[in-house]
Amino acid sequence: MCDVCKAEGMDAEFRNGERFRVSASKLYRVFKGQTAVIKVCPLHDIQLFMLGEQKFLLENLGFLKHLNQNRRNFVSKSF
Repeated sequence: MCDVCKAEGMDAEFRNGERFRVSASKLYRVFKGQTAVIKVCPLHDIQLFMLGEQKFLLENLGFLKHLNQNRRNFVSKSF
């Protein structure tokens, strides 16, 4: 399931229809010196690409809160 949809309480399968597939994306500016790997649906993948990382997180504040509360689940090795 899409991490953003899950945090925002949305039904990812309904919103994406037949093309529902989860892909991994990396956020580089969330945690200092570390990258966060998130799973996103096609709609949030497009939104992340169009808005950029900072505006994407501001548009999805519920996800940002979820990301900070569950930091160790998302953090990968430093880059």
